[in-house]
Amino acid sequence: MKKRVVVAGTFDILHPGHVYLITEAMKLGEVIVVVARDNNVLSIKNRPVVIPEEQRRFMVEALKGVSRAVLGYEGSDPLRIIEELHPDFLLLGPNQKVSLEEVQKELQKRGLITEVLRLNVLYDEFPLSSSSLILQKASSIIREPES
Repeated sequence: MKKRVVVAGTFDILHPGHVYLITEAMKLGEVIVVVARDNNVLSIKNRPVVIPEEQRRFMVEALKGVSRAVLGYEGSDPLRIIEELHPDFLLLGPNQKVSLEEVQKELQKRGLITEVLRLNVLYDEFPLSSSSLILQKASSIIREPES
């Protein structure tokens, strides 16, 4: 039986870094993506999303290598969906600011045998390979005075 790998994130503006994360996850097994809820993103990142949650989920699920994309739960327990999915691996992105050890301990407390890994490579093959870079570029274009 193929192992299940969960990756989770906002996936607000799809970019090459997301594709790289999913491609790396595919090397471990069947990829399930958890897409963050709009309200959770607002409370964590202190800014609203650009793309609504169901549209983000739809777009992510259409990516090559994604077996299934689901919305996470609203609220302060991001691991609740992991309990439900029972993955073999949880692959964190390089810019997800959570402790591997703390996540691993919490999953073990919940009776899950899920190995928590981090993709340590920040993908930068393209100049606009992160949401923040894309938003900065879009903002500079919008702010440029018309001739």
